[in-house]
Amino acid sequence: MNRKLRLALALLISSLPGKPIRRALYSLLPGTQIARDASIGHRVLIAVDRFTCGSGVTIRRGTSFVGPIEVELGDGTFIGRANRIECGDAAADPSQAGMNYRRRFVTGRNCLINDSHLIDVLGLVSIGDGSWLAGFASQFLTHGAGTMNRDIHIGRDCFLGSAVRFAPGSGVADRTIVALGSVVTKSFTETDIVIGGVPARVIKAREGDGDYTFQKIW
Repeated sequence: MNRKLRLALALLISSLPGKPIRRALYSLLPGTQIARDASIGHRVLIAVDRFTCGSGVTIRRGTSFVGPIEVELGDGTFIGRANRIECGDAAADPSQAGMNYRRRFVTGRNCLINDSHLIDVLGLVSIGDGSWLAGFASQFLTHGAGTMNRDIHIGRDCFLGSAVRFAPGSGVADRTIVALGSVVTKSFTETDIVIGGVPARVIKAREGDGDYTFQKIW
């Protein structure tokens, strides 16, 4: 489907009253699969190449998925208000084929993405099972001048505080806490750690019995 037409249809659907109506109409668009028990809030804009939404997913008011990207939301994922998951149309132009833009956003099961985050999807952004992108105003950036290593990976059962920044090619392994305001510029392969700072560094190891599953509050 032409992207301009898809965007126009998405704008219309997003404004309609009733979550079941929005879910049903979005499911009619090519490349879109939404579980029957998923909740699609008012003004949720879905205008992407492919969209797969698992069981029990909630997407709240004003969040947008826009651009030539593929989105896969695992069962039980909660996405809050006014998030932007997007990529510009130019990334899909045939002239950009040599850039190997992956243009994919994936969450595992029972993930939380709170409010007003920006996720730039020129590369692959993956968030592991049970991880939280908490707070507000974090940014995941997968582009930059001369950048080829642009994917960002978040492990399982991680907790990311407000206003964190992830650079292209960065990421954290399982059960990592990222402190508020951190700038993550590389990939941390250690598990069970706390990182923070600008640029982020390991502050300490996490202690406890190894059970770091966060309580589901939605």
